Amino acid sequence: MRIAYLTHFNLSPESGVAKKIASTIRIWRDLNAEVVLYVITRQADVADWALSLGGKAFIYTGGSYSVKKLSAIGRATKDILRWKPHAVYLRRDLVYPGYVQLAVQLPLVQEVNSDELAELKLYSRTQYLYHLTTRNLLDRRTKGWVFVTRELCAVHPYFSRLPGRKIVIANGIDLERFPHLPPSAAPQPTLAFLGHPAPWHGVDKILRLAQMFPGWRFHLIGVAEEEFPDSPPNVFFHGRLSFSEYLPILTESHAAIGTLALHRNHMHEASPLKVREYLALGLPTIIGYKDTDFPQGAPFLLELPNVENNVDFAADAILRFVEEWKNKRVPRSEVLHLDLKKKERERLRFLKEVANAL
Repeated sequence: MRIAYLTHFNLSPESGVAKKIASTIRIWRDLNAEVVLYVITRQADVADWALSLGGKAFIYTGGSYSVKKLSAIGRATKDILRWKPHAVYLRRDLVYPGYVQLAVQLPLVQEVNSDELAELKLYSRTQYLYHLTTRNLLDRRTKGWVFVTRELCAVHPYFSRLPGRKIVIANGIDLERFPHLPPSAAPQPTLAFLGHPAPWHGVDKILRLAQMFPGWRFHLIGVAEEEFPDSPPNVFFHGRLSFSEYLPILTESHAAIGTLALHRNHMHEASPLKVREYLALGLPTIIGYKDTDFPQGAPFLLELPNVENNVDFAADAILRFVEEWKNKRVPRSEVLHLDLKKKERERLRFLKEVANAL
């Protein structure tokens, strides 16, 4: 089966999303699929990353609606149409003419990772209005949908009504590529967060935790100090780091912190990549949502209510959780169902079903 994996990507090649894409492509190839990664980007390091995966990069300059970006998407579209894959796998993006053209001529499957309209409303009114008025041009032509949560697939007022085949595949992780860490030897409770300071991640809540527990240490990986001036002295900002650079920080951490403010984009369920990485490494984790892969919860996940003041009234629960897990790690046997190999077999079967249905 020939698959064109298409993504508009301007994050770090070290990000969780980049790791997920790379692992997906490698596993699909191991399962005898012929895959070409098509990346639309304005970053030279992302272009190099795409080429290292045997993919193709289409570089542009300018903003979301620049002529050069439209041209880059147009070139990628022409290349895909010439190749004639059995399916196009698109990581959901704003709508562009090239995407619509692909959906008209080839079976196109979209991967939906969040309520992007709610996220855009927090960032850009222009992009929010553009996406609100144009998304149906692509969505009504889309043949298949992969959602990372049941909430997005079955409950969301827009996605639940869309035509096309649908499947829920929560985010996973390639477990064999991550070591299982020994318990931390740090003398004082140490917690880590991995990600960027998006509103729904709740970095401001982590700063409140640091004030509530001045004897603990909080490491924020992927967050710059200038973004949060006047932070408590027990908060340590590390900015963007590679895996080899931040692994020692996670090794000394007793627990990790996941998404704490999903309510800010009106969602209640998620399967964040960073939480999969924490669990693969063995770190018990504090979260503020329902995890798709742990619908009944788990002893190593402290699930706070998905409300604005969750960390404030859960201080005692957080203290007990960190104390309980301070000298332990999450057994690898408890997270085997997160392994990406099983999930990618399921995703590949779904792509074949969509392609064969036409």
